[in-house]
Amino acid sequence: MVLKKEVIPHSSLDRVKQLLEIEYFDHVFSDYILKYNWCNVGFLSYQFGYNDEIVLDWLVNRNLECSDYHILQKEGLIIIANGDPYTVLLECKTGNIYVFTSDTSYDNKIQIASYFEELIKAMGTGQYSLWNNIEKDFIDLMSSIVTEKGLDFWKDFVGLY
Repeated sequence: MVLKKEVIPHSSLDRVKQLLEIEYFDHVFSDYILKYNWCNVGFLSYQFGYNDEIVLDWLVNRNLECSDYHILQKEGLIIIANGDPYTVLLECKTGNIYVFTSDTSYDNKIQIASYFEELIKAMGTGQYSLWNNIEKDFIDLMSSIVTEKGLDFWKDFVGLY
């Protein structure tokens, strides 16, 4: 997978913050979304943006169209990726990455990464492990990084049950 280097102006991020009423974005996430065009990047069944020249439009629309956006906003969270069965969330202030399903309350969201770059590296490694039939090695690696609930996400991500 190759990320397309992009120069997205900082004003685009300011627009996202204004439209989603966010005070602060974690700097790691901010740096990555301003450096690269995430318009159609995906790992296995998880998609960051879709059919968007600049992913920031997708980011705004995906959040504002969420029926529970008022809850996400109150919790300081935004949706950054869609998948099956999980939705991926960013905690705007800390950069922590969480997932939840339609059956999960926001209070029971599951942390799967400590920051955006860690998420991307893990998803890329998971995709590689699936393509090379070494899913167990990937899960062994992830077991030293995440909690048992977080590990359930990564097992599901690579289809290892």
